[in-house]
Amino acid sequence: WDMNFDSDTNVIDVAVRRLRVKVDEPFEPKLIRTVRGMGYVLEIPESL
Repeated sequence: WDMNFDSDTNVIDVAVRRLRVKVDEPFEPKLIRTVRGMGYVLEIPESL
């Protein structure tokens, strides 16, 4: 990010929410996981 990035915006949250609607909601197991205090992680199950 640029040094002038406004961390109070929810741009990332909105983008991740849209991804979850397309990738996670219709399927199990969920692939996108929130890591509190860090961000997000994409977990690919070993069974895939």
